[in-house]
Amino acid sequence: MDHRNFTIAMRVATVTAMFALATAAEAQHSSTHKPTTKASSQPLVPDGRRTGLVLGVYTMAAPGVSLTGGDVDGEFKTNFGPGGGVMVGYGFNRTFSGYASVDVAKQGATGDLAGSFGLRHIELGARANLPYGSATTVPYLTASYGQRALGARVSDDFTGTEYDMRLSGGMFGVGGGLEHVISPTLAVDGGLAVAFGRFSHGDIDGESSSLAVNGTTSIRLRLGMTWRPAPPRRG
Repeated sequence: MDHRNFTIAMRVATVTAMFALATAAEAQHSSTHKPTTKASSQPLVPDGRRTGLVLGVYTMAAPGVSLTGGDVDGEFKTNFGPGGGVMVGYGFNRTFSGYASVDVAKQGATGDLAGSFGLRHIELGARANLPYGSATTVPYLTASYGQRALGARVSDDFTGTEYDMRLSGGMFGVGGGLEHVISPTLAVDGGLAVAFGRFSHGDIDGESSSLAVNGTTSIRLRLGMTWRPAPPRRG
């Protein structure tokens, strides 16, 4: 189930990136061949603090998570793994914006339960641009709320059986990053996101139940591209 979510997220990220690049190329082509008039004589100025729609795609690296608690035998750990995600947002003014995002990282696990786990985050959040940098280099902070899930087809080393395992729960997150505009429509965006919460619900071998577990932190290092529609030209 989570491997399929990982595949879907990566395909969506690829399609969105192709769309953003194609749109930027078309906008550049139009501006190059369009006859110059008084209304369009001013060049477009890159600005990372503009309002309006923004789309993003990114790759990421996620250190493993560690689960402990009353319903966990000892400690369960996953390993460092890569992933990807997509984001859609809207800038309300030059400081504040809102966004929604989904990403999936693929992480291995060894020990009593071995498998290839998908670590998924689905979030709604807010971003605040900091009053530093410039119009083309924008530092920012984020805060979010959402859901995390960790799942795989696992094998039990003691019994030799295989079954589906999925752990999920609510989360809140904080983060920060730096966005650098490279054209009027495209920017490079990198940052760090930290999520807190509990994987307090389990779907294990077809049975659902609440779990007594301790809080778990998940960390994601992101690097990607953001796209905004070309701003209107100023005369």
